[in-house]
Amino acid sequence: VLPLFSESPYSVLMSAESQLATAPEGWAVGHPRRSVIEAAWRAIGPGVEVLSSDDGGPLTRTVKRIIDPLVLRLRSNPQYSAPVVAADTAAAMHDLIIGSAAELCSTAVWFDALKLERRRQRIRSGNAQELYFPVCFELAVTKGPPTPHDHETAPATLREIHESRDRTGMEQLHQYVASPDVVAALAAQLERSWRDVRASEDVWSNATAGLVAELGTVLGAAAGHRAAVARQRVWSAVIADATPYNLGAAARDETAELPWSIVELGLSSVAPQRQPPVAGGADNDRPLDRSVVNRVRATLRRALDRDALPDIPLLCEEEVDRACAPWGLLSEDKQATLVAGIEVAVELAPLDRSVASRYALAAQVQARLRKEAYVLHARRYLAEGGPIHPRQQQVVDDLASYAQPYLSRLWARLHGRDVWQEPCEDVDDMRSLLEGVARSVSLDHRQRIKSMLELQVAG
Repeated sequence: VLPLFSESPYSVLMSAESQLATAPEGWAVGHPRRSVIEAAWRAIGPGVEVLSSDDGGPLTRTVKRIIDPLVLRLRSNPQYSAPVVAADTAAAMHDLIIGSAAELCSTAVWFDALKLERRRQRIRSGNAQELYFPVCFELAVTKGPPTPHDHETAPATLREIHESRDRTGMEQLHQYVASPDVVAALAAQLERSWRDVRASEDVWSNATAGLVAELGTVLGAAAGHRAAVARQRVWSAVIADATPYNLGAAARDETAELPWSIVELGLSSVAPQRQPPVAGGADNDRPLDRSVVNRVRATLRRALDRDALPDIPLLCEEEVDRACAPWGLLSEDKQATLVAGIEVAVELAPLDRSVASRYALAAQVQARLRKEAYVLHARRYLAEGGPIHPRQQQVVDDLASYAQPYLSRLWARLHGRDVWQEPCEDVDDMRSLLEGVARSVSLDHRQRIKSMLELQVAG
């Protein structure tokens, strides 16, 4: 949900124009890049609320879709991409972000304008932040803020995003996979790639125990700068470790004993995991069951810039390799993030207050979930044994097996990051992602209950 602030959440109220493009003195050597970005963002002051999280920092998508590619320009400035940056690099990053304050404020206004037009046109496809953030920044740079008399730009922008790009990509995909020869070639590649993935021996001994210990640090609290740096170092070690890969590879081995059931987690309909098909199935299949074509279709639906994707044949070939990789993800950082997410998910029990969490991050998410009004309402209904509306029962079922909707949504986000090669190497970014997925699930639950109530009133 995009937060709407009645007053600025920032500790210092300043306009973008009043900011001096100078970095604060005393940057510590080895400062986490996320902290550098957040400090600069907060220094912008009011005007960027719709691009900000509840605590006033930038949204994860703001960083990934605007700040990293368009403000810091990581492809041209790789020194800004390290999880921990030196003092001079931190100062340069701060200057770039503050120097773009006016454009960022205009971006926020354009985003509001596109959202308003999106509602007017009743567009429901695609994530608004994912699709519109870069376009809004481009409009801010080329046009400045929207003018009151400009009634053409927003409709034209949405038309370009949702009609020409999306329809063309889908049509190309459907035409491509209509060929039996193409499907046969992809199936042969699928067979080969599936056989190539094997877990190394002795996966379950010290390696798995060591991973759990490392995740205790990664998902735990960090008091102070040194603890935060240490947590980042441990997360980098988790990514470099082969254990997340081996766990995913072992999920397809009937003789292996995983720490969790991929069926109970909602990642697969059967255990061991089966080789996914090239085509067929439904979009709502379990993540690891989805066909290659459905995974490519999801990528095309999420895509902002079709030119940034490979052509359809190469996109399908890459997706075959991805579908055969452990956890259906190619990059080690995405595999490690999913394993971390599983460890969080199995501890989330919003309806059962007796369940405690080993990890500080899981406890934090758990506490937030249990305070949700709809969760309190469901718990009271269950305690009283009263009747529950069928649609509300669906939400109650989700809450009772919370890991399933949580991990389904987490996997979808990681799949998107894997396709677009967006890293999960920053531990704070990874933790923010795990928290954001829980908020997204809660938003979906609230929306379903709202729809149920609206139907009751209408009836």
